[in-house]
Amino acid sequence: MRILVCPVCKSTDIEMDAGGYTGKYHCKKCGYIGSFILEMDEGELKELIEAEKTKDDTAKRRDL
Repeated sequence: MRILVCPVCKSTDIEMDAGGYTGKYHCKKCGYIGSFILEMDEGELKELIEAEKTKDDTAKRRDL
């Protein structure tokens, strides 16, 4: 199953904007509206989340 993911905040809370007439998507979490959206399966989403977590952890350690 393909999962739609926001390219800005990586949320999966995505819906078609304007009922799909505009060809754009709307992220309910961050408010992003656009035609570019990430589409991936569950395994790819888990990898993306882990990569983002690792990136955040590295940035926090650098700030110390």
